[in-house]
Amino acid sequence: MRKLSAFLLTAAFALLAGCAVPASTVPEISSAPESAAEETVRVTIPEGFTVLQICARLEANGICSGQEFFEASQAYEPSSFTVPEDENRAYKMEGYLFPATYEFQTNSDPTDVLITMLNAYRANAGDLTDEQLIVASIVERESRSEENAALVASVIYNRLEAGMPLQMDSTREYVNASITDSPYLTDTERFAALYNTYKCEALPAGPICCPGTRAMNAALHPADTEYYYFFFGNDNQNHYSSTLEEHEALMAEYGVQFGGED
Repeated sequence: MRKLSAFLLTAAFALLAGCAVPASTVPEISSAPESAAEETVRVTIPEGFTVLQICARLEANGICSGQEFFEASQAYEPSSFTVPEDENRAYKMEGYLFPATYEFQTNSDPTDVLITMLNAYRANAGDLTDEQLIVASIVERESRSEENAALVASVIYNRLEAGMPLQMDSTREYVNASITDSPYLTDTERFAALYNTYKCEALPAGPICCPGTRAMNAALHPADTEYYYFFFGNDNQNHYSSTLEEHEALMAEYGVQFGGED
């Protein structure tokens, strides 16, 4: 109170003398309500989230605009590791935004948010190659346990080695949810053909989600099997086969129809 009184006296004398009050002496008293101040927000990005889902969650929590985060993620070039520059990839940073619980300020700079997620990826991905990251993203969406993750990874690698199409339903789901219905993409038909493993050769053009460490470890250390087929049955379990005949028989047993080629 004494400092404020002294300031008022100084200001009064200055006004009487026809002088301006020095800006450096003006107390910084905010007139904005406390609710307008930036707050720390705790946000969880689950394993298997896509770039589109991350954009939506960041915006819903007031951290940054989804559109601005998308634009930042498409343009940013990490300095500590390499993210492929590939015109065939719908989302440059798909797969590289590590699933975790973060604390951000509301109204954060989108690039700062992006860098935090990329640093988490670098700290957890180890020696994972880009191809292994794509495999891990499929494993993430096709498995629900550590054991099944390693088995699904073995199927993927076995099919790739044999020159067989992957035919993973998760890639078709990705096309429908993240490409066909994307608010950010324009060349959706071209991207759809590059990600649907019922149509494209070998791996999709890029990851189909941001996998966690369980799926990453499976991509690095797949099970040693002779499986080429698997499906998720109506008993909530994965079933694996070495031959198409065995695969079709198991699917009939568990009431699952063949996925088709759409």
